Amino acid sequence: MKLKIIIAILIGLACAFISVVYLNRFEESREVYSHISQNYKKEIKDNLPKDHSLIVQQNALWKYINKNINIFQSEFGEPDRKDPSLYGYEWWIYNNKDFYFQVAVQNATIISFYTNSPNLDVLPLIIGQGVDELQSAYTFTNTFEVDNLRFKLSEQDIKERPLIRLSDQIFAQLYIDQFSETLAGIRIMNKNVLELLKPYELFYWGELNEVDNFIEDTKVEASIEKQIFDLTNEIRGMYNLNDLAWDEQAAIAAKAHSKDMKTESYFSHYSLNGDGLKERLIAAQANYFSAGENIAAHYIDAPAVIHGWLNSSGHREAILKKEYTHLGVGVYQSYYTQNFIDK
Repeated sequence: MKLKIIIAILIGLACAFISVVYLNRFEESREVYSHISQNYKKEIKDNLPKDHSLIVQQNALWKYINKNINIFQSEFGEPDRKDPSLYGYEWWIYNNKDFYFQVAVQNATIISFYTNSPNLDVLPLIIGQGVDELQSAYTFTNTFEVDNLRFKLSEQDIKERPLIRLSDQIFAQLYIDQFSETLAGIRIMNKNVLELLKPYELFYWGELNEVDNFIEDTKVEASIEKQIFDLTNEIRGMYNLNDLAWDEQAAIAAKAHSKDMKTESYFSHYSLNGDGLKERLIAAQANYFSAGENIAAHYIDAPAVIHGWLNSSGHREAILKKEYTHLGVGVYQSYYTQNFIDK
């Protein structure tokens, strides 16, 4: 009897030891990323058949993800320009009167794209689609797991930037317009891009895909400025508003403010010495009748910051104000400034 008791105790201790070792290894291999930028994560279980990625319309743009860029070029031609990004890939910018989209290319392979154009085929999604319709097809949740990654979405993430799965390794980040309650933009990407961008709070196990050489220079900043300018006019066009012309003096003032906010560690329309937009435009010798300013910080790129502004009433009003005629954009690292002027 004593022998049985001793054996039972030894077995219990062994199980407890194994449990402790397993949990400790699990904790040691896990790290957490938490970002200030407006990130979100949501997993959605779709109501479509599991192989729905095989039956969607053949012209859907997301079918080009993980394909050679030459296949895409045979249909869409050369881009208007090629922009460097912070994440090691190159943005190919297609911008004409019919549509706007950005294609992320790395090693001659398409790994992501973004568009806010209703004229492009992104089925099973449609730009302008209502939130109710989206929620009837997908379930948005606050956790999303992909292999060794687990993203956690806040309530705001789920409301404004939910994430869905189009196929096993292709994902769509949905930018929801909170005023019209419609799909205003979409970012489609493979797992590597999702891992690089880290658009939500992230838990991971094992190795994490990181940018080898994190590019952060004036060329990248200038590219983001152009994209913000293009996207602003694309959005204004959707509301039948005039395109804004680029204003170099307003851009100089915007750049100076973004740099000052970063350098002096503050976030405000007023600098630490009390100067506001008026003083900055005067210093840059910008001529204007009226002016407005949008600022933002810690967004991952141009599409992300544009949709952030659109979901804020004051920033949205500036983007859609019909009286404005010119725009200057200034980006310094992760700080963004738009200066709108009427002249």
